[in-house]
Amino acid sequence: MLFSTFDYFLFLPLVAVAHWLLGSTRTRSWLLLVASAVFYLAWNPSDTLVLFYVGAAGYLAAIAIERAKPEQRTALLSLAAVAMLAPLCFYKYAHFALDNVAVLIPGITPWVPPKGHLPIGISFYSFQALAYVIDVRRGQPRERDPVHYATFLCFFPHLVAGPILRAHILLGQLKQDRVLTRSDVGQGIWRLCVGLGKKLLIADVLQQGIVDTVFTDPAAFTGLEVLVALYAYTLMMYADFSGYTDFAIGSARLLGFHIPENFDRPYQATSVADYWRRWHKTLSDWVRDYVYYPLGGSRGGGLRPYVNTMVTLVILGVWHGANWTFVVYGVLHGCAVALNRWWRKRPGWTEPRGAGLAWRWLLTFQFVVIARILFRSNDLGHAGEVATALVSRWDEVSMPRYSLHAWAVMLAGYGIHFTPKHWAIHARDRFADLPAVAWGFGLAMLGWACVHYGVGDSLAFIYYAF
Repeated sequence: MLFSTFDYFLFLPLVAVAHWLLGSTRTRSWLLLVASAVFYLAWNPSDTLVLFYVGAAGYLAAIAIERAKPEQRTALLSLAAVAMLAPLCFYKYAHFALDNVAVLIPGITPWVPPKGHLPIGISFYSFQALAYVIDVRRGQPRERDPVHYATFLCFFPHLVAGPILRAHILLGQLKQDRVLTRSDVGQGIWRLCVGLGKKLLIADVLQQGIVDTVFTDPAAFTGLEVLVALYAYTLMMYADFSGYTDFAIGSARLLGFHIPENFDRPYQATSVADYWRRWHKTLSDWVRDYVYYPLGGSRGGGLRPYVNTMVTLVILGVWHGANWTFVVYGVLHGCAVALNRWWRKRPGWTEPRGAGLAWRWLLTFQFVVIARILFRSNDLGHAGEVATALVSRWDEVSMPRYSLHAWAVMLAGYGIHFTPKHWAIHARDRFADLPAVAWGFGLAMLGWACVHYGVGDSLAFIYYAF
């Protein structure tokens, strides 16, 4: 069930109305759990078994760790991590590992799931469940009510593609006697509208109008056209994934929940480290708290902080997919963050301002755009074809062969992204203050625009594949 479809816009109000008609918090949790199960079963019923296994493993592991002697808890956590991450490694990385082992040892062909099959949302809920168990190991109380725990893990607004929630954020709200306010409704509808516009009027238009065509046959395009396509893909990625997050936040708000933001205008970053603090923030925070800090973080001298940085960024890269393109993507970003750290540690370094800050932004943005080649390519060979097309045929100076509609969408999308942040906050608050009839009229007009100016197809969100 895609967020951007008519089915979801029927499903969400029905769940919200039923939710607010119920009295107790536990009964509401039961309803949300059932609704989340229906939402997930609509994708692939067999994948529910994987979700159930990971969730049950996390719940039982937390019990075992809490009851164990202190000296036994680290070993139990290690066993739990192996058990909980086993499905993710099996479904997502088995083919990649075996393909590379086969290069060294031909003939090794054990059975693995059909290539291309990946239980939807597995990367998100696996990391979320593992974080819960780690937090229990660190001393946080475990959740004793299995219904609240299961609802926390399976909450449908964030289940498939995040944000990756920490247990204390959602479990605390599940147990509260929530009250729906007018502000919740107005801001929830606003976020749904923003998400719908980002997905159908920006991301999908750029995907079909520019990106897919160029990446299918990059050699057929000039270097300028490939460069424009990379800018389009960079914006498309942001509009698609942040649009999903808008849907998640808006849906949760209509149910009385406040879940964290996942993006903070990432293309305004002035360093690659700053970019990762703004892009997919809940994943970056997860890797920081559960990988980078345990490795030692920036403590110590010599190469250790740089090694920790590289390991963290490679994990961020490989989390997105089992492909050498993501390994190289992580390495490139790791090198960029390490270089930035080394530069800032030089004697006499001062925070740049004015033109110096503008140069930092420009270099960072261009790095992010060019590195997207690896993110979108099927393999390193395909990435090489795109890179070759990018640097060739610059002698053919002509306007790129894209529709006026696609150009307008890209320019408008970037224009909105680079507006001051407080403008968006002001627009949201003003919308929430409007009469309810204005909310309905705005949603209806947006639906009309999506029908007339969208692509007409229901394209899945990109991060569903991760």
